[in-house]
Amino acid sequence: MRNSIVLTFASVLLLLWFCFLPHNRQWFNQRIIGYWNDFLIQKNDLTIEHRKVKRWEESYTVSKQITNLLPEGTDSSKVLVLLPPSAYFKERKINYHVPEPAVFYYYTGLKTTWINSAEALKANWMVTADNGSLKLVPVSDQKILLDSINAFKKYPVDL
Repeated sequence: MRNSIVLTFASVLLLLWFCFLPHNRQWFNQRIIGYWNDFLIQKNDLTIEHRKVKRWEESYTVSKQITNLLPEGTDSSKVLVLLPPSAYFKERKINYHVPEPAVFYYYTGLKTTWINSAEALKANWMVTADNGSLKLVPVSDQKILLDSINAFKKYPVDL
């Protein structure tokens, strides 16, 4: 009985010593305490949409705004949206890092293409921006689409 008490006391001391090492303390504060603090905040709003907004921030919210600009009644399965590069949006005072088309589709269910893709010429909608506001414009003429793609090419495409 006495040996088990001594072993228990020794193991508790060893665990405390292990937890107070600087690297382990930093890990404990970042991982364990950090997760606990996140839990305390997130438990109050458990909706999936809220979690997506919290996790992906502007990338997600602006992508959803673009999708919401699509007129009601439009068949989204037939829509291909041309997205300009991120630098285009930054120049127009919109904090939006354009996600790659697969990620945009994951966020919204809407197909997109970048200006450097062969699919860009098949786009039937395109996003434009002016003074902090977004517009989703239908592409009615291939010449306008080509001119827009060429105008967007002055901005670097980046991940």
